[in-house]
Amino acid sequence: MKRLFLLSTLALGAGCYTKESETPTGLTSFRVEVTSITTGDAPGTLLPVVNACAAQYGNDQAAVPPTVRGTADCPYTLPRSDVDIGLSITALDGSGGEMTSFNGPVSFRVIPGDLTGDYGKRWAQLTNGKGTGSVRVAHLYGETHVWVEDQDLELDYADGGVVGDLAQLPQEPEVRTLATGLSKGIRFEEPALSTINMPEGGSETSVFIKQFMRVGRNPEAGEPLTQNCDPSDPNNGKQMMLLVTGTDSSGFYVTDMTACRVLEKSVPGANIQTAEPDGYNPGRFNSIYIYNYSFPEGLDSGDLLWTLSGTVAEFTNTTQMSFPAWTLRENVRLLPQDQWKKYLDQVPPVEVSGRLCGYSGSPYLDDILCGYSYKNYKMESLESSLVKLRRVKFPKVFRNCDANGNNEMPMFCPAGSGASRSWQNCFAEPPDDPDLPERQCIIDCTLGIGEYAGTICAEKTTYTNFGQFVVEMNATGPASLGMDESVPNRIMSVTVGNTSVRPSKMLPEGYRLNILCNQPVRARFGGDNVTVDQTGTLIAANTRFEYTLQGSEVTVALVRDATATANASCKVAPDTRSRISLQIKDAVPDLNPDCNENDADAAKALQCRQLRAATFDVVGHLKHVGPARPRWNVLPRDQDDLCCYPGPGMECPKPIKPCP
Repeated sequence: MKRLFLLSTLALGAGCYTKESETPTGLTSFRVEVTSITTGDAPGTLLPVVNACAAQYGNDQAAVPPTVRGTADCPYTLPRSDVDIGLSITALDGSGGEMTSFNGPVSFRVIPGDLTGDYGKRWAQLTNGKGTGSVRVAHLYGETHVWVEDQDLELDYADGGVVGDLAQLPQEPEVRTLATGLSKGIRFEEPALSTINMPEGGSETSVFIKQFMRVGRNPEAGEPLTQNCDPSDPNNGKQMMLLVTGTDSSGFYVTDMTACRVLEKSVPGANIQTAEPDGYNPGRFNSIYIYNYSFPEGLDSGDLLWTLSGTVAEFTNTTQMSFPAWTLRENVRLLPQDQWKKYLDQVPPVEVSGRLCGYSGSPYLDDILCGYSYKNYKMESLESSLVKLRRVKFPKVFRNCDANGNNEMPMFCPAGSGASRSWQNCFAEPPDDPDLPERQCIIDCTLGIGEYAGTICAEKTTYTNFGQFVVEMNATGPASLGMDESVPNRIMSVTVGNTSVRPSKMLPEGYRLNILCNQPVRARFGGDNVTVDQTGTLIAANTRFEYTLQGSEVTVALVRDATATANASCKVAPDTRSRISLQIKDAVPDLNPDCNENDADAAKALQCRQLRAATFDVVGHLKHVGPARPRWNVLPRDQDDLCCYPGPGMECPKPIKPCP
């Protein structure tokens, strides 16, 4: 037996041998060294580092040493424009030595980030194994690497073909090795929700579409992320706080509680009709909807998160994350009930007013659709945030404009300028446009013109399919009467004595006016030369008087009433009757706006009359629906997000409670 074992061992030993691995030949990789990082087209302008690092050098950006910039302890701020990264490149062979025999073009790539320069900034020529180059990039965040590759460079495509100056492409070699090298990590700020949402290049869609992003940091991964704001911002240096502001059947909404404020004028291309009093956008681009494909089990409104990750997408012009993951920081439902809203109370909803809708000092056709302009970044800054509508009126009419029964509604847009501006097809309208009857129906209904002048109409197919309907927003006028005074230049002040006077501005025909005077006055409505005497309509003191201009009427003449004890101070405010959309089916399923005041069921008829006589304050998440009219939609979370001001002699419709 021993002899057999020995023979077996010798046989096994004879079958084992060692062979040295062969050293790869030819080009295998590149040594990539970063020589400079500057703003695009400004080679002398260094990128700034975060405030916490600059503070260590006397808040002097120029004093921060080059060896420190872009490191983990001193990351660059998130650039909002192109960045040029200078490179020194060396070809390497299989043993790591310099390969001086390599001659040819190499291409660039950056991860994370995008190449934004022309083709001349996407490659470099190596001669005798060495070369230099500069790559133009954007949308950098976190730990970034520049890749150098022996392969064809990345091209741009549009309309089914290659675009750009193809003369800038290198002569393609016969063989590519696919050898790759990358630079050491360049550290930028970690992304925040505002990083994803902030408009660039005049676009409202995120520049990070289709990119996987992570926001926040788990405690085991290091110190919590802090906000890098302007030093004057109270949130500068505060911990990032990701708050769940609401959930629904498909996902949830998140707001960064401590996000930095954003100057209105700092967003390129912003359409600012009336500036905010403090110069900052009403929102901070700090909220997002998380599309989870199902209800987010284990999450409740008011919870805090450590991290949030997913793929950035745009759905109906609303930025969202899909295929998400998150880590819970605090579940408030484990606390006593009186603490469930301790974080939500720190982010009160922003009121959507005429100023946010885009009003200027004078009425304009587009005003009737709140926030219609695609460059209205006031509204965009609040996308997916909690907002508040004050004293809105529900529809009186639901009209089915779907004449062909295909469950699709044609779009409409404003066209023309000045007095000729009107609502019509968004595209060139063919003479035999089959959608013309439907389009005119939905224009008249949505805007309350034509057949529906003077009323509030909602298109029924849209309500049936999507649950959203038009509401009329609070009228412009003195805040003392609960009206919208957010654009003071739109409210005309008139001192009324014994001589007939008119406001300073004429108004478009068909406009509604609200008039308030502190003494009784007489009024007459008419053309631009109308006058009034004691036979005019009496407007009582300190009483809101509402009137819709008829026919060719464009203004009002006012004179002091004989019973007045002094000259009157009057406010004349044009009411644009602005529309915004509301979606309440999930929040308040028992409240049916498409009701019948003459319903055979007496209780339903009464409920309908109470609903249409009341005005409502509404809190909800703001959603952008680009193809819709109006394009901004407010989604309450539950019935507690609505309250009611009942009509004269009436109560609130059930289950809505009166406003405090």
